[in-house]
Amino acid sequence: MPFKKYELKNKTTVFLVPQPDAQSTTVLVLYPVGSRYENNKLAGVSHFIEHLMFKGTKKRPTSLALTREIDRLGAEYNAFTSKEYTGYYIKSDAKYLDISLDILCDMLNNSKFDAKEMAKEKKVIVEELRMYNDNPLINIENVFENLIFKDTDLGRNIGGSETSVLNLPRAEVLKYYHNFYAPENTYIAVAGAVGGNTVKLIEKYFGHVNPAKAGHVASHAKSLHSRVPSRNYSPAKFGPETKTARIAVEKKPTDQVQLMLGLPGLDHNDKRNEVLSVLNTILGGSMSSRLFSEIREKRGLAYMVRSGEMNYRDTGFFDVRMGLEAKNINGALQVVKKEMEKIIKSGVTVKELKDAKTHLHGALTLSMEDSSTQASWYLQQALFLNEIKTPAERLKEIDRVTNVQIKKLAKEIFVWNKVRVAIIGNVEKENIKF
Repeated sequence: MPFKKYELKNKTTVFLVPQPDAQSTTVLVLYPVGSRYENNKLAGVSHFIEHLMFKGTKKRPTSLALTREIDRLGAEYNAFTSKEYTGYYIKSDAKYLDISLDILCDMLNNSKFDAKEMAKEKKVIVEELRMYNDNPLINIENVFENLIFKDTDLGRNIGGSETSVLNLPRAEVLKYYHNFYAPENTYIAVAGAVGGNTVKLIEKYFGHVNPAKAGHVASHAKSLHSRVPSRNYSPAKFGPETKTARIAVEKKPTDQVQLMLGLPGLDHNDKRNEVLSVLNTILGGSMSSRLFSEIREKRGLAYMVRSGEMNYRDTGFFDVRMGLEAKNINGALQVVKKEMEKIIKSGVTVKELKDAKTHLHGALTLSMEDSSTQASWYLQQALFLNEIKTPAERLKEIDRVTNVQIKKLAKEIFVWNKVRVAIIGNVEKENIKF
């Protein structure tokens, strides 16, 4: 059995993912809450709470006391916030599993939320927002998602804005935290060297977190969503489809233009995601892909060019991104359009299909050697999918993908009059032809 799933008495969900011969252990804790669950007033609060988890607890009263205890183990640790979930992890030598669980449980359930520290951390986050905004390679994603999900929760920056962060009320932050960080909303994975005492250690730390302590805030549930956020979010909505509304240019004096284009795609549970994975690999998912060959190798239009896919609970998108000179934008866009049309018309070759499947097999096998990838694999499925599949089961589905399925899906997704184009660089919007 590649994994074991069970539930603690307080409704916390646990996954054990043992890896033979592993010497390290990853403890990952996910909460199904992210920026799409926020209202405009609380924009950035999920990310803010992620930061506050590292600012000290009663047992470890300062940020330094907390991080020093992890650092002395030589462990890898961090946290992250997305639009639909927030995560915290520690990866360490297996003999430190006890302390890893102790630290994570302590910070996630006993953080102090000191008013002075909160005020100080707001300024830190503002600097983080500025850092990303000054980096076109990163910020192009924000520009693109704001374009394709115009004026919706999914289109908003995960970190919020400088204004929203600086004005987050402490009382509302605490309500939001108590509302979502409840045991029944907690998903834990322990992957890697899973010893015989792992179950007892998880019970020791997370099994006694009291749901009542996690916050009964029923009076605020209507405004702050339910304590089961997977059932309460604003439905996804794409922006207008008029051509002028499908392009966004952030004019900036850069030496290189960052471009990201995309089309509506698939949600987490769409059974065609394996087909899209194969299609993506062939179109722009590797250095031997069609787009890489046509745009970089044959024409020399860009250094970086790749395609990808993003899934959300109720929607998704397919994207292509590249960094290039402004004068090459229109030519590159036409190449992308042409390559998409070729797949719609003729599909892919037998060799491309075989090689793409081999590529996906190899890439997944390599990634699964990492205990942190194993932990993430099962928890994200637990949060979003109706059925949990092992890597082997997913690869069998990939092996069954046919050229007919690829052509059919390409015809559905690659609808050029729905394409959105986001650009950061010294470019005039009226000069872009697509």
